[in-house]
Amino acid sequence: MDRFVDILLWPLLACVSIGLLHSYAGLHVLRRGVIFVDLALAQMAALGAVIGMVVTTHETHAHIQTVAPAQAPAPTDELDAAIAQTGQVSAQEPDDDDEQHSQGLFDFWPTAFALAGALILAFGRVPGERVPHEAIIGIVYVVAAAATILILSKAPHGHEQMEEMLTGKLLFVSRSEVITTTAIYVVLGVLHWLFRRQFLAISKSSESAAQGGLRVYLWDCLFYAMFAVMVTRSVAIGGVLIVFSFLIIPGACASMLVDAFRARIFLAWVVATVVSLVGVSISAVADLPTGATLVATFGAALIVCIALSAGRRAI
Repeated sequence: MDRFVDILLWPLLACVSIGLLHSYAGLHVLRRGVIFVDLALAQMAALGAVIGMVVTTHETHAHIQTVAPAQAPAPTDELDAAIAQTGQVSAQEPDDDDEQHSQGLFDFWPTAFALAGALILAFGRVPGERVPHEAIIGIVYVVAAAATILILSKAPHGHEQMEEMLTGKLLFVSRSEVITTTAIYVVLGVLHWLFRRQFLAISKSSESAAQGGLRVYLWDCLFYAMFAVMVTRSVAIGGVLIVFSFLIIPGACASMLVDAFRARIFLAWVVATVVSLVGVSISAVADLPTGATLVATFGAALIVCIALSAGRRAI
């Protein structure tokens, strides 16, 4: 039992942390009708991750070529030969500073591309809805996916990184990753609370918000930028399927059962937390993949809420 707790503690805390912020953001997504915005921004982050992998790999190779000796001196005996060989091997290995620099670059690229996608979505809103916003979202997703495939076709080790971006690493998430992600989510949550009136007004009706004096494009830039940071962190941990489930299903369940927005927030939090506990527990007891089990548990929760909603209407 203790071993199960040790293994599943941080994945469970990661799910709870992701669920609290994503279920709230999902209510805004449902009101705005931009259901697949997280997929578009997740694909932009994946494109950035692939480009970052290519850049960091190129810098690592350049470092090796720079520090490697151009011509090793001829050894005079077996001891000198061993020392010379050891020196050549160690010279080809980047030090810790280089590894941290490469990792920092790799973390930078997904966030930068997700933020670029957020700007496109914010300014892609066409007045009068001559082009539906969902169409712009679909275009961003398709173009980013195509660009990712093109780059991966020339990258020798791109498939592994892309697979991790799609499937995540929930079961192997570390303590430091959970703490860092939670800290970032706390900052994003505070920003959502500070600007809740503006975000909610735009989510209800962007045209009415503009007529009321709100600068919709600028507030959309902030909303989607925060969304991009959120999705970049969560996709790296849980993968696209889990992130989409946390974003949409708790809000959908809450919207079926209660009307007030504040009540929907609390009910969405309850659904996300309970499903996290149940899904992770089932995966541990039945030895099933954690991500797929969580998504299936979310599906079961949605079915239960549909039945409850239908029963309430029938009464």
